[in-house]
Amino acid sequence: MKAHPDYRKDLEIAAKQMILIHRVDTLIKLILRTIVRSLKVKHAGLLLYDKDRDEYVVKVSRGKGGFKIPSGFTKINKDNALIRYFTEDSLRIFGKDVLLLRRLNAFLSSKKTKKDKNLRTFLESIKLQFSLYNAKACIPGFFRDKLICIFFLGQKLDGKDFNRDELGFLSVLSSDAVMAIQNAWFFQDLNNQLGINKKLFLQTVMALASAIEAKDKYTIGHTERVSKYSLIVAQEIKAMKKVPSKDREDFLENLRIASLLHDIGKIGVREDVLNKNGFLDQEERREIEKHPTIGFSILKQVDEFHEPILGVKYHHERYDGKGYPEGIKGKKIPLIAQIIAVADTFDAMTSDRPYRKGLSKEEAARVIEENKGKQFSPLIVDAFLRVYKAGKL
Repeated sequence: MKAHPDYRKDLEIAAKQMILIHRVDTLIKLILRTIVRSLKVKHAGLLLYDKDRDEYVVKVSRGKGGFKIPSGFTKINKDNALIRYFTEDSLRIFGKDVLLLRRLNAFLSSKKTKKDKNLRTFLESIKLQFSLYNAKACIPGFFRDKLICIFFLGQKLDGKDFNRDELGFLSVLSSDAVMAIQNAWFFQDLNNQLGINKKLFLQTVMALASAIEAKDKYTIGHTERVSKYSLIVAQEIKAMKKVPSKDREDFLENLRIASLLHDIGKIGVREDVLNKNGFLDQEERREIEKHPTIGFSILKQVDEFHEPILGVKYHHERYDGKGYPEGIKGKKIPLIAQIIAVADTFDAMTSDRPYRKGLSKEEAARVIEENKGKQFSPLIVDAFLRVYKAGKL
């Protein structure tokens, strides 16, 4: 019996749901339920990093195996053999992606292990962890180089070993789960900080922006550059000079937040699409075009994002109405989104990609001018060209 035939679809659905959940406990239940249902295992669980206590906490599913956490093993510290295996490069003899009990048993039976007492002791300690959690496989989840969680899976219902496709499914799910957990933590911190200190609030915005770039390796530095360009252009817009200074400050603050978070929805887009080394096909383009709507769904739950959210949702609309996600046009596009659209496009055109060399700033400025009144608002293009010619970009 193979994995559930729709497990890839299950993964896509779970990934979309995960990124919208801001309660970690609820998120974990969804992830474990997806694993148990899709891969048909008796139970599943994970060791989740607790950043406040600097230790790992055990969370388990209610799978058919009737699995229960042994008393005294609900929390483990970083000296635990399983944690050390995934965090110390010299100890990962089976690789970084997955650790299987059958491979561990085979290695313990080898002549090499029998001769190396220290290695055998270490591997026996790992095997004990498998036994405690009744696991057949362990899959780590990293955020950059930080171990966020370790999934452990019980026996498959058909009694067979996990195949390559299933392990691939788990690897992708682990990556999406880590981003969702990070996202939930950010919002948890955000809710704790709101109303306390504006500086802390903006630090959390920067943390969210970093999460975007961790997901999309081709956009390192992109969000900060777009924010910089957006603010320079905004201050040049003549209409802004008619706005009272207090309201102008609020607008610029909202623009700063919106430009930093304009791509936050990419957290909900598959990494193989974001990091594809080449041009996107039609289906992949539809996938990437979901990110403004996903970003809107993520941020709408925070009152303080009421204005910035407009820039996140509408920065890919076109002045001629041929953009997405809603196809609105002209002055119906919020000013904050019109500004980000130009700044975002300018940075994208002048950045290198694996499949093309970035344009010069002069060439990119010419393309933006040619699309005045088509893709971009004439008001914003005129302001952009003034600051470009003044050497401010």
